[in-house]
Amino acid sequence: MSPAAARTLALQPDIVESFTALVVQCLRTTVGVDAVVAAVSEPRGALPTVAVALDLGGDVRGPVTWVFPPEIALELVRRLMADPHPDPETAADGAAELANILTGCATEALESRGFRCALGVPRVHTGELPGGITVHMETAAGPIELVLSLSTP
Repeated sequence: MSPAAARTLALQPDIVESFTALVVQCLRTTVGVDAVVAAVSEPRGALPTVAVALDLGGDVRGPVTWVFPPEIALELVRRLMADPHPDPETAADGAAELANILTGCATEALESRGFRCALGVPRVHTGELPGGITVHMETAAGPIELVLSLSTP
């Protein structure tokens, strides 16, 4: 595959759809949250959120940024720590771990198309969200945004 062809394939709609389908499945099994993809567009913002970014390396590079309602992040903390009332301050830790789990699971969509992926360490993201393909998912706990700012070298 030529470098130009690889760059073009990295963000094809079917890859984004496969990536997102794995995210929805993993959300259900990891934190018991049903998500529905509402739109693919620009970031929205507005409600209280926790944003986390992970860099991908390998054949596909760039950040994958997640924006979670604190309640979803805290649900993972509840499940991992068996604590029915986790400290709200742990939402960022829960969001970072959830972003790591979801991104790791969803990279299968890239790897099944021949792209090697290496995950970086999750970090809390502050400021404006990066540009890229934004997937909006609606859940009972509030919206989740996924920003794919990926390219191939």
